[in-house]
Amino acid sequence: MSDLVEKSGEVQERGGDAQPPVAYVPGRRRRLVNAVGFVVILAIGIVLAGVLIATKPKLAPVARQETVYTVRTQPVAFTDNRPELRVYGEIAAGHETDLRALVQGDIVGVSRNFRNGGAVSQGEALVVIDRFEYEAAIKETRARIAETKAQIKAESLSLKQDREMQALRDDDARRFERLFKKGSVSEKARDEAILQLTQQTQTVARREAALLSQQARLAQLEVELERAERDLERTVLRAPFNGFLSAVSAQKGSLVNSNDKIAHIVSSGAFEARGHLSDAQYGRLLQDGGLEGRPARVHWKVGARSIDYDAVIARLTASIAAETGGVTFYALLDADGNDLPIRPGAFVEITLPDQHFPDSIRVPAVAVHDDSRVFVLADGRLSERSVEILGREGDDVIIRGRLEAGERVVLTRFAEMAPGVRAQDPSLGDGPEDQKPATGG
Repeated sequence: MSDLVEKSGEVQERGGDAQPPVAYVPGRRRRLVNAVGFVVILAIGIVLAGVLIATKPKLAPVARQETVYTVRTQPVAFTDNRPELRVYGEIAAGHETDLRALVQGDIVGVSRNFRNGGAVSQGEALVVIDRFEYEAAIKETRARIAETKAQIKAESLSLKQDREMQALRDDDARRFERLFKKGSVSEKARDEAILQLTQQTQTVARREAALLSQQARLAQLEVELERAERDLERTVLRAPFNGFLSAVSAQKGSLVNSNDKIAHIVSSGAFEARGHLSDAQYGRLLQDGGLEGRPARVHWKVGARSIDYDAVIARLTASIAAETGGVTFYALLDADGNDLPIRPGAFVEITLPDQHFPDSIRVPAVAVHDDSRVFVLADGRLSERSVEILGREGDDVIIRGRLEAGERVVLTRFAEMAPGVRAQDPSLGDGPEDQKPATGG
């Protein structure tokens, strides 16, 4: 090591042009070789990149094909249409009343049908009230009538005798007046005869008044007898009409007072379906002959079964509710009898014929856009037509507008629907074969 240092010092002393020591030559050579290799690799990469760019395939632009949508269509056909209105309502009793005790007393008997839900017939005895007091009242009244008649008979006989006596007193008074004028009797005798006539006349008048009083009393007793007999009849409460009972509140052994409510009866021969029509529906029916007398059909769904009844619109409400508008109508069911299964309060569907629309078109509601337009398929493209909805029935609508017979109304909807869009109906076999169709939603 010392020798190297010394040699290095000697080199420095000799000047800067001296050659470096032999130990430094290999390192410089390696760096030079690395630099040359990097340059060569970079050049090769550049050449390869240029070759790849120069030899890449050229893609020719492809023209975009126009989408053709597959749709369903229906031909336009002008016919006479009368849709059905469907409204919902409930069954109401056309005739119902409270049954009340007409007389006071203990209930001694009831009908086997006198219970809630019982079906009763007109005239059927429902409740029997103890008759004893009313039968006794009739007997007492008849006894007083017999007594009064006897008194009238006695008064009539006495009146007859008094009138005969009055006639004799009148003859005496006339005779004494003639004798007094001749001077055959005194004035006192004449006055006494006149006084006796006056007294007898008063007796007859009293007898006549007493007889009239007895006759009036007899008339009162006869009315009292009729009332007692009617009360006796009222001890048996009978059904006023065929119907069903509810709110039964009395049974055998109960004490009832006159006018006590003991049950409620609903007629089975006057069931009505009560429904509501909007202003627009009512207006259409007014133009088509009105509502009263229009036939209807009432559908009562009981589970999976539907019981149907024929009906006729009988009347409308007297006023229109401001909060709902329209009118409420009553359809009288063409069915009666205690064997009817339906009851008041049942929820029902009511169908009745709507306005008649001649030369109109029936299409599915899905074909009408914004309630004012439809699309038709003509020459493979969509075209728009303005229409007016006249009525609805289920999933169909009745329309009228700028349509011609035979045109194909598009029933399929998709987001890109617009005039000029290409479409095809496979059922017509008119789709372009060189286009791939897209199915509309």
